[in-house]
Amino acid sequence: MNIWNRIASKRANALRPRRMGYADPTGYHPLRASIAEHLRYTQRISCTPEQVIITHSAQQTLDLCARLLLDPGDTVWMEDPGYPGAKTLFAAVGARVHAVPIDSNGMDIEAAIQNAAHAKLAYVTSAHQSPIGPALSLERRIALLKWAERHQTTILEDDYDGEFRFHGTPMAPVKSLDATDRVIYMGTFSKLLFPSIRLAYAVVPKWLQTPFASAMSLTCRHVGLEAQAVLSEFIAEGHYARHLRRMKMIYQERAETFITACDNQLKGLLDVCPISTGLDACAYLPEGFEDVEVTERLKQGGIETRPLSFYGIERKPPSGLVLGFSAFRPEQIVSGVSRISEIL
Repeated sequence: MNIWNRIASKRANALRPRRMGYADPTGYHPLRASIAEHLRYTQRISCTPEQVIITHSAQQTLDLCARLLLDPGDTVWMEDPGYPGAKTLFAAVGARVHAVPIDSNGMDIEAAIQNAAHAKLAYVTSAHQSPIGPALSLERRIALLKWAERHQTTILEDDYDGEFRFHGTPMAPVKSLDATDRVIYMGTFSKLLFPSIRLAYAVVPKWLQTPFASAMSLTCRHVGLEAQAVLSEFIAEGHYARHLRRMKMIYQERAETFITACDNQLKGLLDVCPISTGLDACAYLPEGFEDVEVTERLKQGGIETRPLSFYGIERKPPSGLVLGFSAFRPEQIVSGVSRISEIL
């Protein structure tokens, strides 16, 4: 916060007329260049700054992709259970969502091809499946790319918190394996820095650069310049990479504290899925527990969570909860798990 405020203060004191007009709808070019370099170094994604487009949020990115790529009646692959915000936007443009089951290797690509091979778009949370958590296996990533190339369709890869991987070798993003320019890669600084920054980005294929820029210009003209400029300097000076390394260690400690506390206090009451990546965890309830009712009881007791059924697309998932651990100190996590135990 001190570093961010120093950069912001310096820029505020140096406001110039040339920075007070309309900006490029695709974003502040130094920031786009910084993101492209960061992705090349950390994610092995090769892209030009011109392919990076700055948006207000991941939700805006999804909205523009849906409107640019889908017509009424087109089919979209979605993980089931999956992110409801994406399902709503796809439905809003008249697309038909084809719910694809997931397992320990992520989206079942073979099942999707068998049942809806001619879909126009596949939406996938490959690094940390939302909400269950498994990463999409390398074999399935390759199968997904082969399908997209064969049918000349598009993959929308949502990497909302994949930078925070705690165990094992990080899996190469689908975009890093994309030799035929079929993948849109999207990320958000709301998870990696703080929600009120309202900055996200999309790495778009070259054939989509001009349409996406036009859509940004038409719908919002451009994202606010000052926050982009501060973030650009924050990344360029190395503060962003150091922040991610530090937060990764903190979140890993909190994840381990959460798992240990659940093992000690919730045996037979909550079965927590393995946590290898991200800021939250999925946990299954015993048979006979309704997750919506449990969520309400927990809320009355001061614990905020979300029922796993909230994420169901076509099939009702097993009764469970999605619990965030990243915002709390270890002692708060232990206390919170104890309260969950009492309520359950």
